[in-house]
Amino acid sequence: MTAFAPYTLTIQTADDLELGATRLGSPTAATTVVYVHGLLSDGSYWSPVNEHLHDRVGDDITQITYDQRGHGTSGRPDRRATTTLRHLVDDLDAVLAHASGEVVLVTHSAGSLVAAAYAQHHPTQAAALSAMVIFSGGGEFPEFPSLPAHYREWPRRVQRIRRTRLDALAAGAVDILEKRFRARSRRLGSRAPFVCSAHRGDPRVLVDVLAAYRGFALDPDAAALLRSIPTFVIAGERDRVVPPAQSVRFADRIWADFELVSGAGHSLPHAEPNLAAEAILHALETVYRNSIHDSVSRAEPVAMSGGDETW
Repeated sequence: MTAFAPYTLTIQTADDLELGATRLGSPTAATTVVYVHGLLSDGSYWSPVNEHLHDRVGDDITQITYDQRGHGTSGRPDRRATTTLRHLVDDLDAVLAHASGEVVLVTHSAGSLVAAAYAQHHPTQAAALSAMVIFSGGGEFPEFPSLPAHYREWPRRVQRIRRTRLDALAAGAVDILEKRFRARSRRLGSRAPFVCSAHRGDPRVLVDVLAAYRGFALDPDAAALLRSIPTFVIAGERDRVVPPAQSVRFADRIWADFELVSGAGHSLPHAEPNLAAEAILHALETVYRNSIHDSVSRAEPVAMSGGDETW
């Protein structure tokens, strides 16, 4: 078993930002697992899962994690620029270009919206994915039933003053809110509704992506495309950010397998990385079986007309 020693990657986006990323395992492995984090987080969210999976399979697969723009160690856009869902989708496409072999996409929370939007904006590349594993995700913005109503309305109000003379006020409001969630995350650890990263996010990017997520709707063509990809949706029974019913709706719409984990909350991958690793291993086994099936199908003899021989 090789040591757990992720290699640092720097990935260039289409608009010349640099995304901080890590790669664990051989860059030419037959299968790559790519992880997409959710709100107020970064690629380090997946470290416990990465380690558990590495303990099981070592360098037989590649694991790539990355920080979305404005998060973690990734670059921050100009303060006057608007970060859209299309930016996040194109960033994911740049990350996937570093994957080798069969690709399994793993998402958490709002990261599932990035994956769904990827199917809308890059349908050919999305159709090439071998499997997806979605933790605490849905096909629309999280419902946040644990938050008071004024918090759920807050992103829309802040978005209205973004890029106006009150832009600094919008950024300051998000910064204060993030600090509160970060303090709670430090206090509660993996039991926190949001497990926040160690790095502060860019408040203007956070305002923009919250608005982008709220405006997203999975269209019928993208839903149909996702049905062709073996997908596994896992939800926590006690999730108060993305209720299990929301994950069930998403799973039903894209014909995914669904699993409800008893007693688990929103941060299941971080709190119970052994269970998360098992779900990913199950997806990898599905990819392997499908690959073997496809190889056998291609190798089956074909009867040639006009004779008794088969080739």
